[in-house]
Amino acid sequence: MPIMVIATLCVRMLAGEASAGEGVTVSDNPWWSHLKEFHLEGSASLNWRNIGPEAQDFETQIQDEVYLADLYFGLKGPVLDRVPFIIEWYMPTPAQGQVLLNQLNLEYDRIENWKFQVGKFLVPFDRYNELYRPDQFLTATRPLIYASPDSLDLFVRVNSPRPPVSSGYTDIGARASYYPPWQQPLIPAELTFYVVNGLSEAGNRQRTFPSPENLGVPAPPGNGVNIDFGHQNNNLADNNNNKAVGARVVYSAGDFMLPWPVPEGALDLQQFYLGFSGMTGQYDLEGYLNYQVYGVDLSFDYFGWNFTGEYIFGTNQFLAPLEGSLSSPTLQNPAAFTRDFEIDQGYYLQASFPLVRKPRWGERVTGIVAFNQMFRRGPQLDLFLNAVAEGTTFPSISAEAPGAARLSTRMDKFTAAVNYKLDEHFFLKMEYSYWIMGKASVISVSQDSIPNVYQTALSLVAAF
Repeated sequence: MPIMVIATLCVRMLAGEASAGEGVTVSDNPWWSHLKEFHLEGSASLNWRNIGPEAQDFETQIQDEVYLADLYFGLKGPVLDRVPFIIEWYMPTPAQGQVLLNQLNLEYDRIENWKFQVGKFLVPFDRYNELYRPDQFLTATRPLIYASPDSLDLFVRVNSPRPPVSSGYTDIGARASYYPPWQQPLIPAELTFYVVNGLSEAGNRQRTFPSPENLGVPAPPGNGVNIDFGHQNNNLADNNNNKAVGARVVYSAGDFMLPWPVPEGALDLQQFYLGFSGMTGQYDLEGYLNYQVYGVDLSFDYFGWNFTGEYIFGTNQFLAPLEGSLSSPTLQNPAAFTRDFEIDQGYYLQASFPLVRKPRWGERVTGIVAFNQMFRRGPQLDLFLNAVAEGTTFPSISAEAPGAARLSTRMDKFTAAVNYKLDEHFFLKMEYSYWIMGKASVISVSQDSIPNVYQTALSLVAAF
């Protein structure tokens, strides 16, 4: 049958003009009823920020910057009863708005107390990873341990700590979740296990499908191999033979009373949420470098206040190019690498509270205060700018000298913000953040100190 005829019949069926059987119109067809339940959803964030001080030693700052971030749109609905389907795209700011697939998965909820998910889905690691859209979290920037390259909310130096997992990590694989029906304090509310492709290399040396144009295995680049902390690679196929495995356990209660020796009325918690997460895998093309990430998250409400905190511990191996010696600040030629490891860990504590419960315009005004700390323990790396390695010029290379000392660095962040909910679809965020950078890296010979960074930000969020 010609394509035009098929297309015409499909249009007529969608309009309810063609029959879907013996005297049954498409509007009576169960497939059509499910299709009508699909809805479009998404978000966008228009942001302004002013960063100080203007003069930094590592990069050129842009003052009074206006940018779009966290642009998501997708479809969600049931294919069949209790078989939901999600497809979602996003347009990351660093990729100049290029449309990329973020989620494409199918769930199966027909077995009581179980949920199965296959495809590209949001990896269930701690609570804040699931709060990836700007209408889902209160502040303009994310906590340090979840800082996203898309939101430009992290300042990285050589040897400074980096987020073990940035917010909104999606991956391809399968997930199984069990929700015990028993309401007991020691029985978790959710048990989840998943297998996914895992994080990949920052340089995205993805193994391509066989073709005459690409029959060789790409060697490690001259600037080494490290993990894709910001999961900016949007690979739709695995980059090595190994899969990453992970699990999550969640305890929750609608009303929870802590057994402390104080008046019980002062400690009645309306909601209590405690989760444990972990995942491990190999991320490079050769399957030579490993990573492990573990986390715990806690959230509870107390007389209208919400308290949230998370701690994440991550360790990963990497390949770093070698220098000639401790006294010779040059790269070895030909390039040579050393395999080493580092530990990145951190936590945040956040309290949110109502400033205006019923404003004259809008629905709610919420105040937020937060404190973050992030730590790195690893070998001292030296920065080379516009260096040539294996015939390629790299803007920056982090190299390790033989016998390099191991360093401990730390970054702190203070945040005060206001979230003004205009209605269900529009939010206005105002925030002031201050990053303490004095111990975030090693002071070079040309520096007296590493200046702290402060930022004022406004964010207008639209969600549908």
